[in-house]
Amino acid sequence: MDQMKHIIQQLLLAFGVIFIFSIGGSTSAFAASGLGTSTSPSAFGNVYEGMMLADRMSPTKIKPNSQASFDIILKPQNSDGYFQKAMDVNDPTKTDFKNYLTPDQIKQNYGQTADVINGWTSLLKENHLTTHVYNNGLVIYVSGKAKYVDKLFKTNLNTATYHNDPVQFGESKPNISSNLKDAVLAIVGMADHNKKFFFPDTDVSFDDNVPLIPDKPTASAYGNTSTFAKNYDVDSLYNQGLTGKGQTVGIISFGNVTTSDLTHFWKHENANDSKSRFNMVKVKGNVYKGGLDTGSDSEATMDAEYAGSVAPQANINMYYAGSPIPTLINLLNDYLTAYDDNNVTSLSSSWGIGPNNYFQILEKMNLIPSQYIQVLNLVLAQAALQGISNFVAAGDNGALNYTIVGVSGKNVMMDRSISDVDPYVSSPWVTSAGGTTAAFRKHVLVNDKVVGTIEATKERSWGTDYYWSFLRSYPNYLLNMPENWNDILGGGGGGFGHAYQTPSYQEGVPGVNTFNAREYLSQLSQPVYDSTLIHGTDTGRNYPDISANADVTTGYLTYQKSSGWNVSGGTSIVTPQFAGVAALINSKSGNSRMGFWNPQLYQLATKDNSPLHPLNDTENNSNLYYTGQPNTVYNQASGLGTVDFGKLLDVYK
Repeated sequence: MDQMKHIIQQLLLAFGVIFIFSIGGSTSAFAASGLGTSTSPSAFGNVYEGMMLADRMSPTKIKPNSQASFDIILKPQNSDGYFQKAMDVNDPTKTDFKNYLTPDQIKQNYGQTADVINGWTSLLKENHLTTHVYNNGLVIYVSGKAKYVDKLFKTNLNTATYHNDPVQFGESKPNISSNLKDAVLAIVGMADHNKKFFFPDTDVSFDDNVPLIPDKPTASAYGNTSTFAKNYDVDSLYNQGLTGKGQTVGIISFGNVTTSDLTHFWKHENANDSKSRFNMVKVKGNVYKGGLDTGSDSEATMDAEYAGSVAPQANINMYYAGSPIPTLINLLNDYLTAYDDNNVTSLSSSWGIGPNNYFQILEKMNLIPSQYIQVLNLVLAQAALQGISNFVAAGDNGALNYTIVGVSGKNVMMDRSISDVDPYVSSPWVTSAGGTTAAFRKHVLVNDKVVGTIEATKERSWGTDYYWSFLRSYPNYLLNMPENWNDILGGGGGGFGHAYQTPSYQEGVPGVNTFNAREYLSQLSQPVYDSTLIHGTDTGRNYPDISANADVTTGYLTYQKSSGWNVSGGTSIVTPQFAGVAALINSKSGNSRMGFWNPQLYQLATKDNSPLHPLNDTENNSNLYYTGQPNTVYNQASGLGTVDFGKLLDVYK
């Protein structure tokens, strides 16, 4: 793992925690160590401490002449109408179906008035601050020297906090007219450089957990684009001549890439290997902490490689603010920049922003606006309004997301919980991509000797409980090899996002708000065997929506010149492939944009001859907590299941 993944490896959970930690796959190697070798208590303790305790990473101190930036989020005109329109244009049962809007039309119908926008830009210009108004008329990006921000808002950015007044960040209220202030929903990024603000600096890959790789990565043992195409009937799209030509796939990224890595991979996968296909789009944003960008990032590289190989003739735009730490302002501006381009027809994101409890801690410390959920959904719903298919990785730690339970001094204490979910990956305005494990049988090797086997007899929800039989036969394995402990804790993100009500498209769908589950892990993250099946009900946003192979044990080959061919996995390798499929279908002559998939997916799931295949088994089919539910179409471990994309093309309106 590179430095960025150590720092950001995604804090959060099944996407869980806010950092836009990459949810995606990295390479992992099986450690060679004797099963009978004694491990010191300190080694064991260090591994456990690394899972439960992190350093508190503080922001770079900002100086008076340092460049500062923030977003002013304006209240939409007719907020209820904005969200209803976003749903209706993607619902084939509504008269507004497919009546997508351009950014300018969004501004005309829902953006703030010209008086408000001009008033803000004039005020900021008078105070030596530069502005960029996004085309939706709802967000103003502001940048300039910190001393000018401090003077206008009567604050110090190193101690700035949020108040009930949306434009107050110091002890005194700034002299801003009520007509401008009253139009503000929230200001994002103003307290990002407060010395009390923190990101956990941890080696635990909250959103990027990769299990063991017992065998060497070879083309015969691991998958690539053709494997995905065969398993989910993307081949039938290719057979109809669909290539994604004329489409643009957008990648939301917090890492950089080397273009030659992409073209090398695309050539290997028989895709268009012209470097002109790829465009790195610089996004306006902030840098939480300097000196962390390490250049070519494996997660961002994987995303672009697979989006561009599944859709072999589509263009790929990567939106990157130049910072590996995903602050909320950078996430929002990535999306807003893609929307303004208005040529992206699908979007993929492999990062998360952290567990909701992390945001709640920051909110209690007055370091983020209390309206962060509203702001997030306001921006994400714009993709649906414009007819952009938006896929976000559900996470790689199974149902038990990593969560932050306390902060003391320089330490951050973590735990795992089924009730703390990343509000980004569980937003009702994204198609949340879950994970499965393809059928396999592999030897577990130690010192080049076979000590056991692991297997999945058919495709199942991604959860590493398929190791349990092996671990049961070797009860001292984790004690003697603690370096592999975290590797057996992987699974697709899924469960209930309690930050939201159950979205309308999920209501009444069999399996939604009911669940089957088993306790596969103890409170100390140790395997639990022969646990009883639990039946229950819950509420909120059920996620993920659909799934595909994400387990690195049955993973995919990726390429970087610096490390050669590696094996990757995680739900972050699912999202770019889904986005690529959307580009393929959109490229069919006469097709309009697919738009936001969820309203149609849930309708199709309940019909005869559905293109969706739920994974309903209650045995050998978990994400380390949730299992399948027989006779339903939805299961929290894998959502609506896998997709037959050939059939989806035929029935999707």
